[in-house]
Amino acid sequence: MRPDRHRGAPGHRPVTARGPVLFAAAAGAVVALAAAPAGARVVEKIVAVVGDEIVLQSEVEERAAPFMTEIAGLTNPTERSARATAMRREVLDRLIDERLILQQATELKLSVSSEDIDRAIDQIKKDNRLTDAQLRDELRLHGQSLASYRQEIRRQLMRYKVLGIAVGAKVSVSDTDVQTYYERHIKSGANLQVRASHIFVLIPDGADAAAVAERETAARLLADRARAGEDFAKLARQHSDDAATRQEGGDLGYFGRDMLPKPIEELVFSMRVGEIRGPVRADRGFHVIKLVDRRAKEAKALADLREELRAQLRQKEMERQTKNFLNELRKHTLVEIRL
Repeated sequence: MRPDRHRGAPGHRPVTARGPVLFAAAAGAVVALAAAPAGARVVEKIVAVVGDEIVLQSEVEERAAPFMTEIAGLTNPTERSARATAMRREVLDRLIDERLILQQATELKLSVSSEDIDRAIDQIKKDNRLTDAQLRDELRLHGQSLASYRQEIRRQLMRYKVLGIAVGAKVSVSDTDVQTYYERHIKSGANLQVRASHIFVLIPDGADAAAVAERETAARLLADRARAGEDFAKLARQHSDDAATRQEGGDLGYFGRDMLPKPIEELVFSMRVGEIRGPVRADRGFHVIKLVDRRAKEAKALADLREELRAQLRQKEMERQTKNFLNELRKHTLVEIRL
C-alpha cells in the first residue's frame, strides 16, 4: 500500500515482478502427473479448489520461491516456520483471486493478445528506461524468465479488463468530492503529510483467539526489536506480510489524511519523527509503525490540484471496490482451501 504511488490499477507493480496451470477440478486431494519417468508417479497435492478449477502445491511453491530464500535466513525456527506459512497463505490467496478473475474473464468473453502484452512491456521499458537486455537482467535477478514475465503481464492485463468492467463503472469521483477533500485537507491549512514505514503481521483467516494472540505477540516482539535499535527496514523486509511494501523496507511513502485505515492514521499523525509504535490492529492483522518524516506543503490552488486529487481519490475507491468485488466472487463460488 503506497498512498503516494500511482499504479494505474490495483496491485500493478511494473518490472519488479518479484517473486507465476489450470486443470479440471478433482474430488481427490492429489493429482498424478504424466511427466514422471516410466514406472514412477509424481504426486501433486491440491491446496485449493476454486469453482471447477484447482490450485496445486507446486504453484504456491513456485510463486513463493523468491521470498523463501530470505525467510530461510531467519535464525529462530518458530519464527521461520510462521513466516513461511504466512507467505504461502498470502500466495495462495493471490492465486485464488487470479482463478476467480480468469473465470470472470471467460464469462465476459475477454482475451489478451500477444500484441497487448508486447505493448504493455514496451511501455514498462519506456517508463523505467530499460533496454531489452536490462529488462532480462532485472528479471533474472529475481529468478524470472521473460516467458514467465509475459504470463504475469497477461494475468495483469486480464485483471485490468475484468475490473474495468466489473468495478470501474462503480468508481466515480465528482467535482464535489474533490472540492470537499481540498477544503478539508489543503485550503484549511491542514495539508500535513507524513511519511511512515510499517511491518505488517497477518492474522490468517479463521484464526482462533490463541492464533490471534500469537500473531500479536510476534508483532510486539518485532516492535521491541525495532525500538531496541535494529534496522526497521531490514526487519520489514524479513518479517512483514505486506507484499506491496516488504521489498522497500515497509515504506508507505508520503500521505495525508483519509488515505489509510483509521486506526493507523490516528496513530501515525500523533507520532514524533523517528518514533516507533504498535502493534496496532487494523484490517487483517497487526501493524508496527515508524514515523519517518512530517511535512506541511504550501497550499496550491484547487485548479492546479484538481486532477491529481481526483486520481488519488479514484485510486482509493478503486481499491475498496476491488476488495468488495473479490469478496463477492468468493461468496458465490465454491472456494475450498486445503493448504
